[in-house]
Amino acid sequence: MTADQLLTHLFNAGVAISIIATVLALGMSYRVAELVAPLRRVWLVALVILVNSVLVPAAAWGIGKALPIDASAVTGMTLAAIGAASAAGLKATQLARRADLPLAVSLVVVLQFANLVAVPLWAGQVVSGASISASSILGNLLLLVLVPLALGLLARARYTAHAATWQVELTKVSNLALALALVAGISVNWQAIVSLLGSWVLLASALTAIVAVALGGVVGRADPETRTTTGLVSGLRFGSLGLIIIGTQLHGNADYLGPAIVFSLVDLIIVLLLSVEIGHRSPDPMNSPGAPMPAAGGAGTRSRSPSVRRATG
Repeated sequence: MTADQLLTHLFNAGVAISIIATVLALGMSYRVAELVAPLRRVWLVALVILVNSVLVPAAAWGIGKALPIDASAVTGMTLAAIGAASAAGLKATQLARRADLPLAVSLVVVLQFANLVAVPLWAGQVVSGASISASSILGNLLLLVLVPLALGLLARARYTAHAATWQVELTKVSNLALALALVAGISVNWQAIVSLLGSWVLLASALTAIVAVALGGVVGRADPETRTTTGLVSGLRFGSLGLIIIGTQLHGNADYLGPAIVFSLVDLIIVLLLSVEIGHRSPDPMNSPGAPMPAAGGAGTRSRSPSVRRATG
């Protein structure tokens, strides 16, 4: 195994472990009713789907076309941007602290299902005849979100006395794995990043990430927690789907693959840095997965999320 292969495996493993640990902690923090409640905000969910499945991919393509970038680079970036709701968005909302975490979970699940329709349609528009199998999308959804979430909910129900401690430890594991993934990802893609320095690809990638966050934030409107949640979830794109398309249908051509990898990494770094800054400016430990759980009988100190307050009020 070469050094690059090892770093790539470390990056993939680090991201996966960080996401799974985050979702497990979230499952131990909320009840099923709290996670389902955001879906009652039908117009919000519909607008988020519109932004993520239509506007953000169109913005990625438009930004690429507006700048002096090779057509293959525009294609690679756009393919990396068409997939909505990377599960890493859950980690971003956790880091932001003031986000509506039940809403984030609901949106990631809904947008992943929306990808089943949107991603093949966009892939066919960007690259004639290109598509992606539903199993690739569903597999990621099951492995990274639904199964860990179900296990977290089960652990909360059966081991209430220990769940709060486990949440804290899972958050530590998640943060450590994410740090490892970022170091490995930057290291293995360093040459690709350096080769694109001075090009317009880095600028286009950064602009696309910023526009995605902004469009998602507009949907959240006046409520700060909702705005933070919709912005961060919309900002972190599911770049892995684009990489699968490039690898299987464009034969891993470096002219497409390089810009796609760079976009995915730039997008991840920008949105995570933004979430950390939001969390630094607006600390709210009671909203984090490591927060104290309500005592038996419903008396507790953790406040309900805006989604639950709206649904129950």
